[in-house]
Amino acid sequence: MTPVFGDLIESTVGKVVAKLTDHYLPATMDEKEKAEFRLKAGSLALEEARAATADMQNARALAVSESEGGPAWANVLKVTHRPMWSFIMLAVFSWTILAPYIGYPQIPLTEIHKSIMQTVIIFYFGGRSLEKSISMIKAR
Repeated sequence: MTPVFGDLIESTVGKVVAKLTDHYLPATMDEKEKAEFRLKAGSLALEEARAATADMQNARALAVSESEGGPAWANVLKVTHRPMWSFIMLAVFSWTILAPYIGYPQIPLTEIHKSIMQTVIIFYFGGRSLEKSISMIKAR
C-alpha cells in the first residue's frame, strides 16, 4: 500500500484492535501475548480489506468483460452516466444561485432535493477518488 493510505488503514485498524483487546481479553494475559494477538488481528483485518478490494476489482473486470459485446449506446452510457448526473446537479445548483440575478425564476428546492443533489455529487467525487486511490495502491 502507499504510505499515506497504508498508514491510515493500519493506524485505524490498530486502534480498533487495541480497544477490543483491552476490553475483551482477560486481564491474566501478559503484555507479550496481547501484543501478539493485536498483531495477528491487525494482519487479519488488513487481509480482509485487501480481499474486499480484490473482490471489487474482480466485479469491475467482470462487468467490463460482459459489456464488451453490448451496443455502442450502452457503452457510452456506461462511461457518461456519473459525470452527466453530476453536471446536471451542478447546473441545477448554479441555476438556483444565478437565476434571480439574471431575471429568471428560481427553482424552489426542498430539503429532499438538496439531499439528493448532495448525495449525487458526493458519490461522484468520492467514488472517483476511491477508484483512483485503489488504482494507485494496486500499481505499487
